[in-house]
Amino acid sequence: AMIALDAMDQAIIGLLRGDGRMPSRAIARELGVTENTVRARVRRLEESNTMRVVAVTDIEAAGFGMLLAIGVQVEGRSPEAVARELARFPEVFSVNVVVGSQDIEVLVVSEDQVSLNELVGERLAAVPGVRRLTPALALDVLKNQPDWVPFHDESLSEEVFFTASTAPGALSSRRRLDEVDKGIVTRLSRDARLGNGQIAGDLGVTEGTVRARIKRMEEDKLIRLTAVTNIDRFGDALLAYIWIEVERSSRTRAVARALAAVPELGFVGVMLGRSDMLAITMVRNTEHLAQFVHTRISSIEGVRRTESTLGVNFVKHDYRMARIVG
Repeated sequence: AMIALDAMDQAIIGLLRGDGRMPSRAIARELGVTENTVRARVRRLEESNTMRVVAVTDIEAAGFGMLLAIGVQVEGRSPEAVARELARFPEVFSVNVVVGSQDIEVLVVSEDQVSLNELVGERLAAVPGVRRLTPALALDVLKNQPDWVPFHDESLSEEVFFTASTAPGALSSRRRLDEVDKGIVTRLSRDARLGNGQIAGDLGVTEGTVRARIKRMEEDKLIRLTAVTNIDRFGDALLAYIWIEVERSSRTRAVARALAAVPELGFVGVMLGRSDMLAITMVRNTEHLAQFVHTRISSIEGVRRTESTLGVNFVKHDYRMARIVG
């Protein structure tokens, strides 16, 4: 059942966003309540499918050097049917049917240029109903906070999608996860508060090894242990994709930094193709989107024009994958 979040729920979620493994005792001390109250609140949030505490894996650490946002125009078939077929590709980690100049917005990852050409030029383009793909490559991601996401478990694979490539030089050694790391991440992606002892038993390693690996991966920004909340629990929540063109290319970095400072934006990326930047936020409706764009985006010095698409049907979003920055 859908539940209303009070101030205590919001405070607990906020603390778990910063540290998904923050002990209940520490949360209780921070909020001035009992440890049992915290445990009961967390259990209520999880059992109502309102919140999950998970491990989010950096896309580069998972083996992907490229992140793209692709607009999809559909012809001769319903956008929902095309979106469901696109969602079957493991490299496509987000699919949203939208209204605007595009019919579908997707986010995809790719290991390298060769894989990208094959994915976009052959596999995605061959999906029946796809008329045109308009890709934009993320040159830099300044902000990526997947706080509000859909819990569409049926569209996700059981395990986090890692590439199998071990080609020397494909990724720096600092950013690559070995098999033990991947085993830990896969388990934490289901429940980041899972005990180190249980993980160690599953993987046949010591509890100290698990503890040290998690600490290293967090410090190196390979994973983030955080709380995510279910966007579907809020009936008036829609995702908006805002494409931004700057007045002069020399202003791109300054505008991107200003956008990253806007708290309502969950994603800010400098893009190549389609537009100079992409920002993603959550809004209530088209009126709210227009107000937000006019007051918070267009007012930033250096912004020349914007174009928006508004999500109306989330088909897939793998909240276990993101670009970890900051």
